[in-house]
Amino acid sequence: MKRDEALTRIAWHEVKKLTRDEAVAIIHAFFKEPLKPSLRQKLNLTAIIQWETHSPPENLHPGNPIYRPVLVDRMRQKFIGATNDYLAAYLREKMGMTVDAVTGDLPDLLACPVCGYKTLTERGTWHTCPVCGWNSDPVQEARPDESVGGNAVSLAAARQNFAAFGAITREKLAQVEPDGTQKYPREGR
Repeated sequence: MKRDEALTRIAWHEVKKLTRDEAVAIIHAFFKEPLKPSLRQKLNLTAIIQWETHSPPENLHPGNPIYRPVLVDRMRQKFIGATNDYLAAYLREKMGMTVDAVTGDLPDLLACPVCGYKTLTERGTWHTCPVCGWNSDPVQEARPDESVGGNAVSLAAARQNFAAFGAITREKLAQVEPDGTQKYPREGR
């Protein structure tokens, strides 16, 4: 199966598992974010006009088909950097599909400066690594021994903590993806 098809099938599977509150939260976040051209092409005119006014309707119904592309896109993003082997295993084990392999190129993501897994679209832009919980802080990444900035620990301490117990802090351990080390490729491997 091609990677794009696998991502779409998995995203639809994940959308079906969302609670109403989770779906509403995703749609509300959509109104506050820049509109990606790829998503804009999938939206109908009503959703685009709502986005342009940055005001969701008061009686927002997440099951409304105009919001399906938003939900699918968000769920797809959760798997965008996953390896093809991980996607194939997910399709087989969690969705019961018969899939020999997933093929296609992975996106060119950057390695997290703490754990080394390729999870970041950009470094130093405050995105959080789903594998270790590091908030990509440009100041801390420039000064690895200082603990000032977006994380509770220095970059050097975060690296030691990840090696010891799998996250930058024990508090972040509950927030990282439990299968993140299997899901994402690691730099140098």
